[in-house]
Formats: sequence, C-alpha cells, structure tokens
Amino acid sequence: MGSLRAVLEAPDLRSLLQPIAGPDADPPVRRIALVEDLGRLGDLDEATLAVLTHAASQDAVSYRLDVALRTAGSRKLSAVVLTDGREDIAPTAAALARRVTVAVLRARSDCDLAALLLALHRELAGGPDVALGRIRAALRALESSSAGSASAATTPEETTPEELLGAATGALGAPVELRPPRPGDLSAPVTVADEIEATVSTPRGEGHAAVAADVVVHLAAAAIGRARAATRQAEDAPIRSRGELISEFLLARPDQGDRLLERMRGAGLAIDGWHTAILVDVDNLGVLAADDELVSLRITDRVATLGLEAARAAGGVWHRARIGSGLLLTRMERHDRSVRGRDVAHAADQILRRIVSRIPQISLVCGVGSPHVGATGLRTTVAEARAALAAGHAGRRVNVATSFDEVGLHRTLIEWFASDTAREAVDELLRPIDELGPQKSRDSLQTLRAYLDNQGSTTRAAAELHLHRNAIAYRVRRIFELLGVDPQDPDTMLMLQLACRARALG
Repeated sequence: MGSLRAVLEAPDLRSLLQPIAGPDADPPVRRIALVEDLGRLGDLDEATLAVLTHAASQDAVSYRLDVALRTAGSRKLSAVVLTDGREDIAPTAAALARRVTVAVLRARSDCDLAALLLALHRELAGGPDVALGRIRAALRALESSSAGSASAATTPEETTPEELLGAATGALGAPVELRPPRPGDLSAPVTVADEIEATVSTPRGEGHAAVAADVVVHLAAAAIGRARAATRQAEDAPIRSRGELISEFLLARPDQGDRLLERMRGAGLAIDGWHTAILVDVDNLGVLAADDELVSLRITDRVATLGLEAARAAGGVWHRARIGSGLLLTRMERHDRSVRGRDVAHAADQILRRIVSRIPQISLVCGVGSPHVGATGLRTTVAEARAALAAGHAGRRVNVATSFDEVGLHRTLIEWFASDTAREAVDELLRPIDELGPQKSRDSLQTLRAYLDNQGSTTRAAAELHLHRNAIAYRVRRIFELLGVDPQDPDTMLMLQLACRARALG
C-alpha cells in the first residue's frame, strides 16, 4: 500500500499528475480503477484512486461534479483524476472536495491514458522494477547534476549539496535530506578526506522501496562528498601557491630572496606588514602512519587543513606552508595594531585542540614566534617559532604550545640570524661543509658545535657525542682544514660558534 503523496512524487508520475483541489491529508492508495461512468464511483472500494476517462471527465462538470465528489467521499476514495485537460475546477467544487476529504487531480492534457494507468499500477505494486528504475533515475540525476563541476574545475560551487539532494529526492520520490537520521530512517555518511562530515537521511519505505532508498541515499552521500572535495581542492590551489612562495622565500639565500618579494606581493601576501609564525610538528607521525609514506602524506595534509581552519576561525589573515615535515602557519597583517601576542597564543591553543579533537591519537609539538615587521620580520618570527619548537621537543611538551618568549630563548641570536647579511655570512662560512651532502654536513656541524660549545675540550665534546676523544680531534682538524680557518683566531672561532648555533635554529 502506498499513499497519495508518494504516488504524486513518484518519478514516473510527477510530470503526469497534479493536484488541483482537496484536503491537506495524505490518504492511503490501495488500488486503481478506470471509471467510464460517473455512476460507477459508488461501486468502488475504500482507498481507491479513480481515473476518469476523457468522456467521464467531460461529464463531471457543474452539479454532476459535486455529486461525483459526494459519492467519492461517501466511499472514502483517495482521489478522482480528471483527464480532459482542465486546469482547475469551480471554487464551490474545490470547497466540497476539501469537505468530503477527496483529492481532485488533473492529468496532463497530452497524457496517454494507458501509460498513466500502467505507471500507476507499477508504482502501487512497488516491485523490483520500480526500485531499480528509481535507482537508475537517481544515478542519472546525480551524474547530470555533477557534470557541470566535473567539466569546470574552477567552479565546483555550481553543484551544491542542495542541488544534489534535490536530484536524489526527485528520482526517489521521497525526501533525501542532509540531517541526522530519525528513528526508522535510512542514512549514509558524507565522507571527505576519510572524515565523516555529515549524514544524508531518507525515510525507509517498505519492501523494494526500502532497497531503492538505501541505494539512493548512499549515492547521494557519495556525490555530496565528491562535490565538497572538489570545492576544497579548488579553494586549496591558491592556498598552496601562496604557501609555496612563503616556503621558497624562507629557504632561499638572501640574494635570491629579494626577487621573490614582488611575486609575494602580487600573490596578495602582506610581506611588508606584521608577521607571527606558528610551527606544528607531528611527533608520532611514523607510528600513526606505520612508516607508510602515503598514509603519512594524508595525515600531514589533514593536519594542515585542520590547522588553517582553526587559525582562521581564531581571527586574522593566515597562510600555511611546509617547512621540512612541519606545518607553518603565519598570520600576516598590514597593520601592527591588529597583531597581539596573546591572540596568536590563543590561536595556537585552538589549532592544537582542533587537530587533536579530529585525530585523537596524534601527538603534536608546537612553537610560537612573536610579531615582527617586514620580510626580515617574517624570517625572525619563523626562526623564533623553530627555536620554541626545539624547546618543546626537548621538554616533551606534547599538545601544548611553547612560546618563544615563554622559554627565554636567545632573542639577540635569532634576530641577528634573521637578517639577510647574517644569513649570507653564515652560508658563505659553512658552504664547504654544506657541499659534503646532507648526512656528512649534519655530522660535521654537530661535531663542530659540540667542540666549540665545550670551549675546545675534545674530552667533553666526546662525552656529549658518545665518541672517542681521538675521533673528535680528528674530525675537528679535518673540518678546520676544509673551512680554511685558523683555530687560534678567537674572532673566527666566535663566528663559527654563532654560525653553528644559528644553523641549529634552522
């Protein structure tokens, strides 16, 4: 058994039948009858939908229509269908239809009566053919709705969830909605980037209709998920582009960084304004990803998305970039009055809470710089954030933001290294070591710093690095030869120590 509303909303009948009068109630429909003589209405059973032939419809005018409606009401018929092409009935007849609770429907003027009866019987039977037809209709409707966005990657917003839900509703003949399921509903999750963001729900229906509803609700949820992912991908393109510019600028040599400034200004980055950096590192990435590079990439992308969303929700203009394996979030403002350290500290807390709430097993280490102005200021705040991040790692401060000011780090050294002149001097001094390659240069700088920090004591440096003192002496001698420096010159040794410490800050 179906209902009159379900019949009118059925995909095959929606364009054929239209209500023109009757009550607001949704009566049941148990059977269909073709009526050639208005007098036959008194012979029909309760909950019958009576389809008048063209001749009977033409006869149902004036008082004869009133009599027919009273008869239909006394027999508790569901509805009377007029097939003579009229678009309305007299106001008195419409009022009577409401009073006797019988709906009056009109068939489309060019409607084939046999096709209408066949569609009504098929809908009322509700067999597998109807269910399959609704599934096919839903698939075609959803594909058609998504076609515009698939062919125009720059405008994925053209296909909205409302449009997709409307297409699914039209095909199924029942409301398909973006909402939590009610008791008795069928539902499917909307998943974007492996995260459930919403739920699509629809009434269960009965028999084969329930099967169709289950398939359609999953098709709709998948289509909405794809639409949301496409929208985010398009929105993410300029974000990534600006992030790549920031990363390139921070990693560039001083003589190369200047040429990037105009590109950064052209991309809408307020490079001449005030900057505050937050660095976030996933401390247990290897464990979470089980050393799978693809999984690791998905996690870091998810962290970057969540972090930027939380930062923007906290207020201000934020950009994201990658520095090594870490996430860099930079607040850039054109005026210093809008930048306050406590606002950025609050944003860092919100960022961590948001990421941890979505990925509960994650362990994050976070370093926060302080506000600085201009291109040099960007390098300075990032260097501060790096130093604070290193302090967070050393102190095992997990899922807690570590501020540069809070840990009392050496501001003078960081501000010095952030300047183009200092960076160029350090790069020039250490270039022979850098040319050894990543691993050898890292080992050499670690040995040199331990030796210099321990005032030239090979014994203490060996204890710090867990090596034999002769190995330290040999390495240091080779490093001095490679750099071409005089170990007896105190100015040179001080510059080397500052260079090693500055490099440790990134």
